[in-house]
Amino acid sequence: MARRRSRRSRSQPLDRLAMTVIAGLSLALGLLILSGDHATARVRDFTWQDRQVGAEDQAFLLTFSRPMDVASVEQNLTLDPPLPGKVSWAGRRMAYTLTEPLPYGESFSVSLKGARDRYASLTAGASRFEPFQSQFETRPRAFLYIGAEDDEANRLVLADLSRQERTILTPKNLSVMAFEPYPLGDKVLFSASDSSQASNLLNQQIYTVTTGLTPRPPIDFAAQRPPLWQQLWPQKKAATSGETTLVLDSSTYQNLKFDLSADGQTIVVQRVNQQNPADFGPWIVRQGSDPQPIETEPGGDFLIAPDSQSLLLLQGQGTAIIDLGAEKARGPSQPLDFLPNYGRVLDLAADGSAAAMVNFNQDDPEKRFTESLFLVTNQGREEELLQVSGAIVDAQFDPTRQFLYVLASELVEAPVEADTLQSEDAYVEQPLLLVVTLADGETRPLLRLPQQQRMHMSVAPDGRSLLLDLARQTTPEGETGAPVIWHLPLVSLAAAASAAGADTTAGAAETEDRTEVGDAATKDGAGSMPTVTDPEEFPFSGLQATWLP
Repeated sequence: MARRRSRRSRSQPLDRLAMTVIAGLSLALGLLILSGDHATARVRDFTWQDRQVGAEDQAFLLTFSRPMDVASVEQNLTLDPPLPGKVSWAGRRMAYTLTEPLPYGESFSVSLKGARDRYASLTAGASRFEPFQSQFETRPRAFLYIGAEDDEANRLVLADLSRQERTILTPKNLSVMAFEPYPLGDKVLFSASDSSQASNLLNQQIYTVTTGLTPRPPIDFAAQRPPLWQQLWPQKKAATSGETTLVLDSSTYQNLKFDLSADGQTIVVQRVNQQNPADFGPWIVRQGSDPQPIETEPGGDFLIAPDSQSLLLLQGQGTAIIDLGAEKARGPSQPLDFLPNYGRVLDLAADGSAAAMVNFNQDDPEKRFTESLFLVTNQGREEELLQVSGAIVDAQFDPTRQFLYVLASELVEAPVEADTLQSEDAYVEQPLLLVVTLADGETRPLLRLPQQQRMHMSVAPDGRSLLLDLARQTTPEGETGAPVIWHLPLVSLAAAASAAGADTTAGAAETEDRTEVGDAATKDGAGSMPTVTDPEEFPFSGLQATWLP
């Protein structure tokens, strides 16, 4: 009897399996009940939620839990402040693509109420939608410059306009020569010499330094997801500003010009052997790999293309396009393409569709002492935009790729000076800031600048302003002082004329004149062209003022 009772009390494997299944189903049912009413439609995912976005982020996605009535979503979606854009759908996913660049230094809210799901719309029944509210922000309005006075002299400085703060990033012993910010603005690549060692004043080394900014870019769903253990691993603590790391020394090769790719993964440096000056050319530095020389003919100025896979390098009488993704081969590699007659590449459109290039007109006797600015597209079209009697210093595309800002100079008659002997046909270069409309090639001057040799500009990533650093004239003899950084807000001609016409404090005749100018600009199609309003001089001095991306 005892043996029979023990056999009955012992659980069978099938009983244990049944109990496990029952427990699992009970747990799943409990979780399903606690998760809420699944008949209620809701926003399941928002790609910009609590993120920090930049100029390269042009669209966000809303993913819904149920198929939605398109019209009800589009009518009830609210962005504050408003952002113009267009809507497209793919199943339960809605994409909102911006038609204008995002303004930097602002916070935005996204809300959706009163939307209906598709089934309720078809049956005219009641629809339940969980109201959605979220936020995102754009990157701060900040720029970098090389200081020129006091403790900032020859050091890299971050000016954060959103917080009204300035931060010195590099140590005092490093004299910064050039720099380029990384795509997210969290680091800066720069070249510098050690001023504490007299023998190293001409030997530039390449470094990175942290800015202290903490980027929170949107999640890229098209990119490969990291392994689960990396997602669960605690995030690294945000780096403080001023953490300097050596990237490339100058023990064997002297480092000259450098460029950083758009994805921040590749650096190209022009280097020359200190023992053998004939050994010079571009080197490539990839993250996690040793520096390697690029097997190509020696060249001059260069830029990395926006795709981060090719290099535009000045060679001979033109510009060669070198493949950076090809495996290393013996001997110089052949360029992918060669653009003759172009001696300089000033800028490349962010999508790689066009380049602003300079032709020095050496093959045309009638244009021998002029320079021409060309727009060269990836479709093979070459269009001359501008010809000057002086020099074309710089050109930069605006984020919409509708306009091209140009620093150039024209030869003008030199002013007569009482105490100086000068020839009858003496000329000087008059610097100008110009804007070119790429759709029709129309050129319009924005500012007439002081006569000087060194100028630098930087177009803001949102296209709403630009930075210009110039040398200040400090003495009647024309001697230059510390460089001044100017902030130049940009607005369309139509908007500027409208604001001027709305100013009731001005006289009636002045108001009438301004209105006529605005009407004329709108009629001839120039109303959308930008103009400079209320230039602002910063109370500090510096060189190479450059906006963070």
